[in-house]
Amino acid sequence: MSGRKYLGRRKIPIEKIENETTRLVTFSKRKSGLYKKASKLVEKYEDVDVGIISYSPNGKPYSFFHPTFDSVVGRFVSPDTQPSEDGRFFDTNARIKVKERRGELDKLDVIEKIISNQAPDANDMENVWEYIDNVKEEDVTRLEEWLDLVDLKLNHKLRMLENGASSSTQAPPNGGF
Repeated sequence: MSGRKYLGRRKIPIEKIENETTRLVTFSKRKSGLYKKASKLVEKYEDVDVGIISYSPNGKPYSFFHPTFDSVVGRFVSPDTQPSEDGRFFDTNARIKVKERRGELDKLDVIEKIISNQAPDANDMENVWEYIDNVKEEDVTRLEEWLDLVDLKLNHKLRMLENGASSSTQAPPNGGF
């Protein structure tokens, strides 16, 4: 074990970090970890209400609320009070939007796996076919245009490599980027 270069995960004492840069980096990492945990909690238990408010060492506020700020604060202030009809509507609407966005993210994850040549599992393939069934004509057109641009850039890169030149010395043809 004497050859290890990194300390890895370990318990550290909770005390003020004196170095400002280190303090900001630590805050950022802990904040993102906390938000990931809250997001996983919301994903696992759809009817949970979660609220997080934190301030960076510089005083900048950050927050995470699900389903809405008003519902979380309202339940915190008056836990025995039932939300109004409008409040329930907004909460339900927010939960539906989160569910839809989660589905979109899942589909994008599947596409990312396929593009990176990872073998998708059975659930992933089911999501791909569902995605393909719901593709609109304008989406297909945009994808074709994007693929044409990728083809153009790849062919240009191939020509550059075949000629032994660096792609950084010449711009791609036809205004491509």
